[in-house]
Amino acid sequence: MPSSPANFNPNLHGLRGIAALLVLLFHWGSDIGFFPEIRRLLVVDSPAGSWDFGRFLDMGWIGVPIFFVLSGYLLGGQLLRHPAHGKQLATFWKRRFLRIYPAYWLQLAILLALAAVLPFMPQIAGLGDVLRHVALWINLPPSMTQPLNPVWWTLPTEFSFYLVLPALVLLSRRIGWASLLLAALLVTLLWRYQVIAYYGSSNYTVHLPVLDSLPGYLFTFCVGLALASYLEGAGTLSRGRRLVPLGIGFLAILLLSTWLQNNVDLYYSGHWSLIAWNSGLAAAMGLMLPGLLWPLPGLGWLGSKTMVWLGNISYGIYLWHYPVLMLVKRTLLESMNSPAGAMVGLIVCLAVTLAISHASYRWLEHPLMQMGRNKPSGSNARTS
Repeated sequence: MPSSPANFNPNLHGLRGIAALLVLLFHWGSDIGFFPEIRRLLVVDSPAGSWDFGRFLDMGWIGVPIFFVLSGYLLGGQLLRHPAHGKQLATFWKRRFLRIYPAYWLQLAILLALAAVLPFMPQIAGLGDVLRHVALWINLPPSMTQPLNPVWWTLPTEFSFYLVLPALVLLSRRIGWASLLLAALLVTLLWRYQVIAYYGSSNYTVHLPVLDSLPGYLFTFCVGLALASYLEGAGTLSRGRRLVPLGIGFLAILLLSTWLQNNVDLYYSGHWSLIAWNSGLAAAMGLMLPGLLWPLPGLGWLGSKTMVWLGNISYGIYLWHYPVLMLVKRTLLESMNSPAGAMVGLIVCLAVTLAISHASYRWLEHPLMQMGRNKPSGSNARTS
């Protein structure tokens, strides 16, 4: 299989689908409130002790950094192979705009309409907030407007990366991928340290929009970009050079996740881990990625038709799952507050979210992406 990120890779498409479903499961289990109803069912007793599998759902939000690493790898790899300048650069940004905004605008219009008739749906305060939402100027200074849909916080971060990506690719060519990665790490650590020092809070959950803006996640994106740059010259990696990093990366993610679950209050209190933890997670993901580019035995299912389909509609899954969960909870499950009801809610949410996401991809996202396509020779638009 070709190593270039400019070529369509079904395995990474499947990984996108998994990332979106992880975020859905996380919100089903935490923010929406189904999870406490079935938490006890996820604790398994064994001679070695109790195993709480609910912890894995608690960490479903790591689907977000997976998206960020993949953006750095796929889009950065395209620009490394086909440098953007002049009209090509305009086309790149146009495609990025069409990828993010139209589906977002459609959902914004629908949520505003629902808010007008359903009082339990999130509301927007006034015209200023509406205009900032239209521009996607949410979680950004000076207003720090709270997004109508909580998952939208990632969109300004992602789009900010699109704007600076051509400069990052140029810098990578000048100083090398390793130096770029080191510089991005310093920016990320310094940003998060300065935010913590500036607020001097005992609970930084309220300051996450600032911590997790682009500077606070720059290293995560650049892990993907650095990997794309490295693999351009390395070619197809041997099985051993994929298996060992895959194992190390998986173990690191498991250890980091376990530590965070056991120390979540300490983490959000402004502990040094709030500065460095997400960069460690990104590095671990970067180690695993080559093992998924050319799947090892047992991982071939990542590139199956079903997983590619989930990858195609992953943006829709990410956008729509939260409002669907909210509607399901406040309607269907008002009288089904039980473990069985929680599972019914999950099944209904999955079915409705997948249906809406498929329709959005088929009739909105894909046609618009084709409209904005100016395909360089040898590339495949499905990577973006």
